[in-house]
Amino acid sequence: MTPFPLRWPLRALVLGVALAACAQSSSSVAASVGESEISVQRLHSDVEVYGFLAAISNAPCGQPVQGETNESACARFALGNDIREELAKSYAQAHDVTVDDKDVQAAMTQIETSLGGAQGLEEELGNAGATRTQLEGIVERLILVSAVQDAVVKERLDDATLRQVYENQLATFTTVEVAHILVGDKADAERIAAEVTPATFAATAKKESIDTGSARNGGSLGSMSEADFRAQFDQTFVNAALALEPGEISDPVQTQFGWHVIYLKTKDVAPFDDVRESLAASLSQSGSIFNDWFAEQIDSTTVDVNPRFGRFDPKTGQVLPVRSTAGSGSAAPNP
Repeated sequence: MTPFPLRWPLRALVLGVALAACAQSSSSVAASVGESEISVQRLHSDVEVYGFLAAISNAPCGQPVQGETNESACARFALGNDIREELAKSYAQAHDVTVDDKDVQAAMTQIETSLGGAQGLEEELGNAGATRTQLEGIVERLILVSAVQDAVVKERLDDATLRQVYENQLATFTTVEVAHILVGDKADAERIAAEVTPATFAATAKKESIDTGSARNGGSLGSMSEADFRAQFDQTFVNAALALEPGEISDPVQTQFGWHVIYLKTKDVAPFDDVRESLAASLSQSGSIFNDWFAEQIDSTTVDVNPRFGRFDPKTGQVLPVRSTAGSGSAAPNP
């Protein structure tokens, strides 16, 4: 079964009647976020646009639970996004974060292009019961949330925070090249350790190491991050190798594989200034910083959802279905 079994004009009609009934029987407010309100009319409009976006992406608009209609799941999905937008809007107003219309039009052009041009966009919007004006409104709001995310991340990722993350992940920014000579008994290892030098290490490894894979490379295990080195090799071997200074050769070290003579060829640490931007970008893209901020906003803001649409889960920031406990088969009511 496809995520959207009905064509959108019919779905919009069904949902419009249902939402109108909601407004008459309960309230014209779908949710309140602090001092702001999300109207049922706004939710109705947003459902049409999110339905359009989901349809052109071949993705469901929300995830229905057992006994819930696709329309109800889409309404929950849209309402969850609307709540998130209201929290972001408060930050935008307080910190003068705005959206450039050029960015909105660029996004609209991208959508048009994906649908074969302006005519294709109009046709798909018509199928969804939505308009270009509605779509532009949603696009602008989504871009604002993205701008707020960038601002929050920039605000929180000061040098002190980034340096702490850098120190905590220093192994990731450290590159090592380790070589070794593996033999079967301690006497051979002691002899080699006493005789070998950095200049003769490669030739000795090729001649005497029983690790044929690295022996052909002069004993080198290749260049890799310290984090990967720690994860891939025997811990005793790792500890012995990293206890060396670059250019040093170890005394014999025993592991489950035999006896090693280890040579730490290089150990290079990328300076903080060289990785600052990439580290900040990585943390920003992970979403963890913005998600932490979002959770803080939820904790400090009263969010009430009209139970006709679901219930707000402060732990996830999502609108979940209100499930009946009567009888053995619980179901989510439609809006």
